[in-house]
Amino acid sequence: MQERLLLKTHKKTLCILILFVLIYICMGVINKTSLVSYATTYTYNISSNDLPADFDSKYPGYRSLLESLVSSHPNWKVKLMETGLEWDSVINNEYQGHGGSPKNLVPSDYSEGWICSICGHTAYDNGNWCCASRAAIEYTMDPRNTLNDQNVFQYLELINDTNITKDQVASMACQISYLNSQNLIDAIYEVANEYNINPFYIIGKILQEQGSNGSILCSGNGYNGNYVGYYNLFNVGASGNTNEEVIMNGLKRAYNKGWDTPQKAIMGGLNLIVNNYIKYGQDTLYFQKFNVVSSPYYSNQYAQNVLDSKSIGTTLRKYYNNSNLLDNSFTFKVPLYLNMPTTACIPPLEQNEATSGELVYINANGGLALKDAPAGNLITYIAQNTEVLVIKRATEKVSGYYWDRVSTPKGIGYMAREAADGSKTYLMPVNTTPNIDVTNNNNYSTPNEDGIIKTEPNTTVNKLKETYSNCVIINKDGTEITGDTLVGTGAKIKIDGVEKYTVVKLGDANGDGKITASDYVKIKNHIMNVTVLDNVLKSGADVNKDGNVTPADYVQIKNHIMKINNITL
Repeated sequence: MQERLLLKTHKKTLCILILFVLIYICMGVINKTSLVSYATTYTYNISSNDLPADFDSKYPGYRSLLESLVSSHPNWKVKLMETGLEWDSVINNEYQGHGGSPKNLVPSDYSEGWICSICGHTAYDNGNWCCASRAAIEYTMDPRNTLNDQNVFQYLELINDTNITKDQVASMACQISYLNSQNLIDAIYEVANEYNINPFYIIGKILQEQGSNGSILCSGNGYNGNYVGYYNLFNVGASGNTNEEVIMNGLKRAYNKGWDTPQKAIMGGLNLIVNNYIKYGQDTLYFQKFNVVSSPYYSNQYAQNVLDSKSIGTTLRKYYNNSNLLDNSFTFKVPLYLNMPTTACIPPLEQNEATSGELVYINANGGLALKDAPAGNLITYIAQNTEVLVIKRATEKVSGYYWDRVSTPKGIGYMAREAADGSKTYLMPVNTTPNIDVTNNNNYSTPNEDGIIKTEPNTTVNKLKETYSNCVIINKDGTEITGDTLVGTGAKIKIDGVEKYTVVKLGDANGDGKITASDYVKIKNHIMNVTVLDNVLKSGADVNKDGNVTPADYVQIKNHIMKINNITL
């Protein structure tokens, strides 16, 4: 009897132990944050980087992009995250589901190169979307296509930015009609502080989901008499194959969650994003769209739109730019994949078209016309900031414009590269591959009445000695410079022991002879009255030679650093 009782006790003890083990395992699964890991994380900023010796061979094409990005924005820092994932495996997994429920969709009016050949024009979601092609996924996911000034904000770490004031939140929110109320502005600002999340991201996310004019899901009017007074600003659960299914599913989710005010919808939607994504390491727009950070990979992805993170990132950048905060301190988290192609993946092309060319973005307010021939008939308009691939660059003008043959998401045609009078460039390079020759950018002027000689950025001592053969050049610090040393702003030219001329190098605002991000910072601080430049350095900062130091000057310096345009006399 005692043995039987003892055996029963042991069985109970064993059951309890098993139960504890099961609970522990389940908690480990539920606490998915613990599964987030990276092989290695590297940091790259203006002053230092810890990239290993084999970085360029292992991850080709990244370094030059990083150099250009941080030299233009000295307060920016990039964290490079080794995912440990093979590139082909990543693309194969993201392309899965194309026959049933695709992980990635593109608008149905995109060209054939963007749409998968297996599903063709099968309608998904609300009928306006098609399965994305493998080439579209490769192009969109390749960080080397977006590690640039225009697109990098999809990699921004989405923690709350305390530099953003409530007035700046209001300024951005008020541009969207359905967010233009003090209660909603207060709600956005408060939820940003409560969840430690970027308020500009909140506005941009709502705008992406609801559009500029809003939808039924943010109106509170319900649908066909159902769910009146409920709101779903983040489109949580709003899916289906028809508009009616999408709307009804979204409103039903709002009803079940009790989101009977826009404020509750914002609070509830952000709660889901924080707990379902950010806590799992998906703390950038890119990682929310493409889950390559948290096992199981390629699941728990916020949107099917393959361009979702890129689109919201563009909006986020615009908000910072409009608030004069673009050069604040930011941290960008960029993934690294194993065995990537040696060059960046190009945008999808039509069959039999060229497979290489220059990647540019549309720099025209309101978009740019795509035509069937140079100065021909209109095909469609392509939105501002859309990236297109130049298939053939025009060498002669037609009707006053250079018409480049380009591949766009909505098809192939011709676009005007620049304004007829040359005052505006419509197609701007988005990568940092040098496309100008700076080696001969070394001309200089004759002395003016004040003894000032203005020079271009690459002017050296030897170059000046072609005119002033017996001169001695003393730099701004009072030491003699010789040979191929770059001559900086403030340097003195002595002839027969007498100081005769002063050098002003256009773009060199600190007198070191180089054109770098440090000059850009000097100009910015001068404009903001943080540190005022003396008259000589101010002349060097006046790149466009209009007599004033303005934002237009540091834009020219940035373009010079990024090798978009030369600084010339």
